[in-house]
Amino acid sequence: MKPFLPLPRLTCLLLSLSGSIAVLAQSDTGRLENMSLKELLNVKVAAPSKSMQEIGLAPAAVILVTRAQIRARGYQSLLDLMYDLPEMKVDDKILSGIRNGFTVRGTQGIEKFLLLLDGVRISSPSGEAMPVMENYPVNLAERVEIVYGPASALYGADAVSGVINIITRKPGSSRQMIVDAQSAAGSYGYTNTSLFLAKRLNDDADLTVSAQYADDPGPDYSKLYRGDSAYDVSAYSTGTLPTLYGPFTPVAPVKPRFEAPLRAYNVYAAAHINDFTLAFFRGYSRTPTAYGNNPANALYNRDVSMAQSVNTANASYQRTLGAIRTSTSLMSSEYNLDPNSNYRNLYTAMEPAYKYSTCSEVRAEEQLDYKASEKLHFTAGAVYERHNALAQSADLEKPVKEGDYVHGIYLGSRSLYRPEGLPAQFYLIKYHNTGAYAQAQMIPYSRLHITLGARVENNSWYGSTFDPRAAIVFNATRRTTVKLLYGSAFLSPAPTEAYGQWGSFYTQDSGRTYHSSFLHLPNPGLKPIRSNNLELGIRHNLTDNLILSLDGYYNTLRGLHAYADDNNSTRLYNNSFNGIPVDYIEVFVNDGRQKNYGGSLQLNWKFTAGNAHVNVLAAASYTDGVQEEESSSPAPGNKDMQIDFISPWMGYLQGDIREGRLTCSPRLVLMGRQRLTGIADTAGGVIRRQTIPGYALLNISLRYALTDHFSLFANLSNALNQHYRSVGFNMDLKKTPSEVFYGQREDPIRVLAGVNLTF
Repeated sequence: MKPFLPLPRLTCLLLSLSGSIAVLAQSDTGRLENMSLKELLNVKVAAPSKSMQEIGLAPAAVILVTRAQIRARGYQSLLDLMYDLPEMKVDDKILSGIRNGFTVRGTQGIEKFLLLLDGVRISSPSGEAMPVMENYPVNLAERVEIVYGPASALYGADAVSGVINIITRKPGSSRQMIVDAQSAAGSYGYTNTSLFLAKRLNDDADLTVSAQYADDPGPDYSKLYRGDSAYDVSAYSTGTLPTLYGPFTPVAPVKPRFEAPLRAYNVYAAAHINDFTLAFFRGYSRTPTAYGNNPANALYNRDVSMAQSVNTANASYQRTLGAIRTSTSLMSSEYNLDPNSNYRNLYTAMEPAYKYSTCSEVRAEEQLDYKASEKLHFTAGAVYERHNALAQSADLEKPVKEGDYVHGIYLGSRSLYRPEGLPAQFYLIKYHNTGAYAQAQMIPYSRLHITLGARVENNSWYGSTFDPRAAIVFNATRRTTVKLLYGSAFLSPAPTEAYGQWGSFYTQDSGRTYHSSFLHLPNPGLKPIRSNNLELGIRHNLTDNLILSLDGYYNTLRGLHAYADDNNSTRLYNNSFNGIPVDYIEVFVNDGRQKNYGGSLQLNWKFTAGNAHVNVLAAASYTDGVQEEESSSPAPGNKDMQIDFISPWMGYLQGDIREGRLTCSPRLVLMGRQRLTGIADTAGGVIRRQTIPGYALLNISLRYALTDHFSLFANLSNALNQHYRSVGFNMDLKKTPSEVFYGQREDPIRVLAGVNLTF
């Protein structure tokens, strides 16, 4: 008896329901597509060693996502890709300005991941945490390399959780122009358009241009979740908002509806002439500043938003002289916070409070690669960086005028005797950094590969750092490989963390004198966060197309940035700021320690079912750890606390299926119970965090090639329509009422469809 559906389509449906996944390394070229999983381990990547090296021998845990996978899975941005990465928890729409949170192996924060484009940093030059959305593209990618674990021994600051390197697509040997155009539209008004052009001008030169623009009005959560009082916006129609501090009736108008639109774009251009490359990248994002807070305490209106951009220009020259290869690069990068960016929440009395920040960096690097023999390879380099940063301002009454002398007044400080208000203080930080690194890769005998390296830096702001790394890759048998890895890293203090300020002033005598109940003020002495990681990985090829991997790690973080009473820590202010008395002054200090440990088990399988080619990955991971007692703010009972922002148990069951012109890619993420910041109890040996339920997130992508040049595609996000919640900052289920949610609601089921033209 014939099945109701042909076998390949039945397989696709079953995998959609069970959530299969694709192998980690694949290509859309016929050559790599026909390789076995064992052969795919020989595909070379650049990020782990800053030189090309086989994945299977790389001194790091590496995932490779190729252009074929990006197309099959319908990824519209780097965010979509990161949802599918094992051992990574994504919490969306949780914090103003940052938007989303990423917790990798228990370490929280996208700023702890270094983002690169062809090896060039496109993260904020000042280390600010930024949203990840369509401002970071994958439509132009030939592949994306994800390296887990500390990598400061090669990359310097901020490569704490790992490195993500987007490798751009290059034109082939033919002089015919490559065109890849895509347009998509989806539910709740989402639109996304991208264009990629590449042309080989002659045998020695080529040109690449790419652009993408996305707009997402988003669902109206107040209508979507009518039964949840936390999303009630009925007060918006009255103009008086029922905040925790009592009713506020702001002067600035309030639109009588829930609005939380997202917008992003990116632009890229590169020219290659012989060994010379000139490239430019711009990424822009605009997100609501109410994220993380409920509508009673923060305003969800279209113009209450934060817009950020990063512009990066890079020139590089590579030359090969016998066994030595030199790479010289000059880079200029600029971060800007749009001066119209503003907050409206209970801390600003629901009036617009404007913010401003900017940072520029100039960077020069020289790298030498020396291949002494087939068994000995040296890499060494030197770096010089200069930064000028204006830390994020306090709450300002009006937007800063760019290009003018930067000045402003504190929000709410105008009064009868001080009609001009209190002048705001801005902090301009200038610092430079000099660094050098070296690495040796040796093969004492054919089955043993050893990597030793270190980097030393001296920063005029926060001092010197030293970061070693070591790796042993041992082919224990013909089918078994063991990796023993050690790495260290540091996160430099972002100017906004070291010099950030918030709080407010008030007067009771019409402006003759001012006072403040609370201020958060700068601590110029803030130091980097340090990280050390020990990891053991074992990979066994059960067959050439069935691979089992087991990985375990132990990670420590010290010098974490914690809030502290200035009187009990830095003693910088003595309850006074610019002559104004302050009841309580808070600062950031290096006073936190954390230990993370865990591991993952992954099974990769490549097979055929009828005419369908299937790549499958099943993965399960466990993460746990503790935050150790902090001297400035001891935990209750002087005990260590469980780490937050994690789900100790996570599962991934994902797959890519190709049958002729049809591809189907279902991906299922299984999230266990999620830990919040709030304290559940202190009875045991370790203080336990509160938790909220986990979820099952199923995303399905379909693509059908009508011709060799024209394709239709569709994405179904949250296909099970889970009304799930994720973890945000400062969530405490025992705090009633609260300005934040008791778990951040995420998007319901969403549909996206589009067309793709390539030639």
